[in-house]
Amino acid sequence: MNIKHKLCLAVILFLVAMQCTHTSSKKIKIAATTMLLGSIVHQIGADKTELITIVPAGMCPGHFDMTSENIMNLNESAILLCHGWETWTGKLLEAVDNKPSLRKIGTGKNMMVPDNHIAAAANITAVLCSLDNTNRDYYIENHRRYVNTIDSLVDEIKVLSSGIKGVKVICSALQEEFIQWLGMDIVMVYPRAEELTPKILADAISRAKHDNIRLVIDNLQSGADAGFVIAEEMKTKHIVLTNFPLGDSYPKTLMQNFLTVLQALE
Repeated sequence: MNIKHKLCLAVILFLVAMQCTHTSSKKIKIAATTMLLGSIVHQIGADKTELITIVPAGMCPGHFDMTSENIMNLNESAILLCHGWETWTGKLLEAVDNKPSLRKIGTGKNMMVPDNHIAAAANITAVLCSLDNTNRDYYIENHRRYVNTIDSLVDEIKVLSSGIKGVKVICSALQEEFIQWLGMDIVMVYPRAEELTPKILADAISRAKHDNIRLVIDNLQSGADAGFVIAEEMKTKHIVLTNFPLGDSYPKTLMQNFLTVLQALE
């Protein structure tokens, strides 16, 4: 069985494991600012919650524009989960008549890194238990399964990622923590596309030539082609990773990011 098949099997087992037998006609309506938070609610809250995610996965939350649909959905929500760095939550809540309670879940770190994601999952589980103590055991059990699945996938990635340790890369600043977690050697980071200057590009190209860079890694939500000029100049590989789950499964997106790096180096 090849690497891709092994990891796909791990995700399939995760999806099966997270199927819950409990059903309920009464659901708590939860709003989350991003898919990082929403994906956790989807797994921990499952059929006891109704989830609304405000910012689409592929969009930069810093460039989010409020819509009338967002306001209407928040009017019906019990709670709004946020990271704490969203500058627009105050303005959004001002426009809502029946304001949901605002809960900050942010760990202050990149939640695509498994340890950070697991910490956020524990916080969200505590919030759900406080809102719905009747189903406390249900949320705690879902949390246990979720963490076990992530831990198993991380163990698999560690085994398969030995060949990428120490590989020299240049990457988006928003992917820095994740690339460090993979054990790669980050020679230089660069900012969002709108913040790139000729000097930053020239420095990156110079470092790439000097340090034998093998990959330039962009962040989807902050400009998927910000590092393309560097990669093009160096004739090296350019890849794009996502900082948010592209759907409701963090483990699946973690696997996709890892496979993108692994396959680029093959």
